[in-house]
Amino acid sequence: MHILAASLSGFRNLHDDAFEFSPRVNLVLGRNGEGKTNFLEALNYFALGRSHRGSRNEDLIGFHADALHVHLDVAGEDGAPFTCDYGIDRGGDRRFRLDGELVTRRSDLVGKLVTVFFNPESSQLVRGGPQFRRQYLDQGQAEIDPEYLRDLGSFQRALKQKAALLRDLRRGIADGRETRREVKAWNRELARCAATVCLGRREQAGLLEPFAQLSHNNMLDKDLKLEMIYRPRLESVRGFLASQPEIPGAKNDLAEEICREIDYITELEIKRGRPLAGPQFDDLEVRLDGVDLRGFGSQGETRTAAIALILARSDVLFQKRRIRPVLFLDDIFSELDRDRSHRLQDMASREHQLFIATARSDDVAGRLPGDPRTWSVESGRLRRQS
Repeated sequence: MHILAASLSGFRNLHDDAFEFSPRVNLVLGRNGEGKTNFLEALNYFALGRSHRGSRNEDLIGFHADALHVHLDVAGEDGAPFTCDYGIDRGGDRRFRLDGELVTRRSDLVGKLVTVFFNPESSQLVRGGPQFRRQYLDQGQAEIDPEYLRDLGSFQRALKQKAALLRDLRRGIADGRETRREVKAWNRELARCAATVCLGRREQAGLLEPFAQLSHNNMLDKDLKLEMIYRPRLESVRGFLASQPEIPGAKNDLAEEICREIDYITELEIKRGRPLAGPQFDDLEVRLDGVDLRGFGSQGETRTAAIALILARSDVLFQKRRIRPVLFLDDIFSELDRDRSHRLQDMASREHQLFIATARSDDVAGRLPGDPRTWSVESGRLRRQS
């Protein structure tokens, strides 16, 4: 998959302009704060339906503009062209179009423009809280399994509804008997969706692990054991995964066991006023030669493992859907020693279209294949150098 061209208007501090890209390597050079990350953010936004930086939509609009618009010309893995457009106005309203057709749900964007993004915060995938690893598993599985994406969305909506009912019960502002029946009904829906989520996360961890280990050891030129162990919080899920093979009907059996477990603690949840069990508390343990990297890994070990995990997601995508995502590398080479930087560049540029933003040209000098297309950025204006 390649982004062939883009036109941007009203995006953060960037000047309105149009660009044509190399199908291999595109390099953006500039000092920090000039607009390098903003440029990559603009190109990546459509893939996620949101900013990878967690920014509010209205904050993406430049001070000089009333709205923003970004248009991308993209070639799929088979070479077939399509277009991606999005616009945001000052009220935060968004509009997405795929080949000119309005896309009304963000979930419908998943798997259309496929990207992988690295930045210095990527180490949070290993070192940060469990929510980073849950999101990592969910995004990877959603890109290869439409049923997972559908049930994950249903689970999140059901959890929100149940949480509101539990708060009302704790505050005494709801009819106790009727609301308890509603909570039990949401428990059934949560259990059905949770079974899909838990089995999908276990599957995704298993798919990712061999690719992550290969990328990790290639970057280090060492033979180490990198493990990715799915850690569900629900006791019913832990027991089920330990004793049950993947067989037809397994999902329904697991849903029944989950429902029994969360029904059992409902009164305690009402007392606390919040859900106390479910996939929203799951984690993924990343171990290197038997050591849990979150608690005991060095900065270099966690950073290298995080990059390996993200590269693994692109390998799983290719294995399952024959898609090579676009890779964005944003100011990460200063975080790596020179040998690891060179190996990462070599690995990433073999199969993918690559966008690199860096403040130091010597981070990539002499390492990029072919003839990379290069821009310099100053005060939001990008100028073509080669």
